[in-house]
Amino acid sequence: MTLDLSRIADQLNRMVATQRGDGLAGLAELRETYATVDTADLRGRLAEAKTSWLLARTDGDFRAHIPAPAVDGDFAVVASDGSFILPDRHSPARFYLINIGKVLLRYGDEPRAEFATEPHLYYQEDELYVPHTVRRIPVNGTVLGLKRATEELRAVAEQATDLPCPALALQDGTLILWALESQPDFVVEWVLDPFLETLARLRDAGVPVAAYISAPGSTDVVNTLRVSICDYPERGLPVNCDHCRSQIPHGRVPACDRLPDVTDRFLFEQAAGLAPGERTQVFASTSKILEQYGPDFHIHFFYLHTGTEIARVEIPRWVAEDVDLLDRTHAILVDQCQRGRGYPPALQEAHELAAIRAEERRAVEVLIEQALAEHGIVALSTGKDGSKRGRFV
Repeated sequence: MTLDLSRIADQLNRMVATQRGDGLAGLAELRETYATVDTADLRGRLAEAKTSWLLARTDGDFRAHIPAPAVDGDFAVVASDGSFILPDRHSPARFYLINIGKVLLRYGDEPRAEFATEPHLYYQEDELYVPHTVRRIPVNGTVLGLKRATEELRAVAEQATDLPCPALALQDGTLILWALESQPDFVVEWVLDPFLETLARLRDAGVPVAAYISAPGSTDVVNTLRVSICDYPERGLPVNCDHCRSQIPHGRVPACDRLPDVTDRFLFEQAAGLAPGERTQVFASTSKILEQYGPDFHIHFFYLHTGTEIARVEIPRWVAEDVDLLDRTHAILVDQCQRGRGYPPALQEAHELAAIRAEERRAVEVLIEQALAEHGIVALSTGKDGSKRGRFV
């Protein structure tokens, strides 16, 4: 039995029509709010605001559109990406695998390209669990995703810190390890300590690091615009969004509801008029997990028009506050996106190197079964695992 697409075709059409209408509704209000926001007033409001929303904080001009600096001389882009094979309770052996794809692209008088993969099989007892004096947490999908992020950053730092020319260390995704928010303290330390040590290594070497997010779904800047127009209980009092929602009189529509429920990407693409190559002001994230990072590694971000989309770029505080490193990051990313038709080719190549395909996963399983057999161990699969490998009636 296969999925009957004909039975959901009408629902798909209605869904698309609804989402298109939701995106366009309130566009004029969004444009006006962005165009007239009072940056000084907004800074004061943000200093006192109480909200569970993520906000975008900045000391600069909220509406700044900054053109890309020129790229001069030799420079390099170092990128990494990773994938993994999860621990499988149906497998006769306990293990997981992380594969890191590494790319070095050098431009200028001595251009060159280097590509490599770095696979590692983890099977030791102290690798299968996050160590703790009282209890252990097995390395599951969430924890393994965090460990992979740490390994990706380590791999890119090892290459980027030894280059003779200016470089940019580039990551796919985010520098904010969101999944740590739901983890106990000892898991946070196990992941975050080596992550921050690697950031410090890049900082000390003067190499900017940036995480590139394609098609971002974040709403930090739009949420901040909501704070800028809040008038409950009256204009001039501290904003308290949670109190507003629970106490606002019946029938009164909050001012912030005039803005459509859209992403920052929609804001800068449709309302703010960000031009190709331009970036926004640098904003500071208000994610709670960043309290664990320390002030020097607090994550900031900006939005960049790549020529084909609005991307979110995340950088540590020490990059955000260094004009030269920030300009280098902006200039190289625009150059990369021009070479890659809207997406950095260094990240594209790193992804291709890192990806573990279905046939490669099966080959790893076969190698393990053969190795077990050579040691006289019969690899018995579970009933459920066997049912997945072949159909019968």
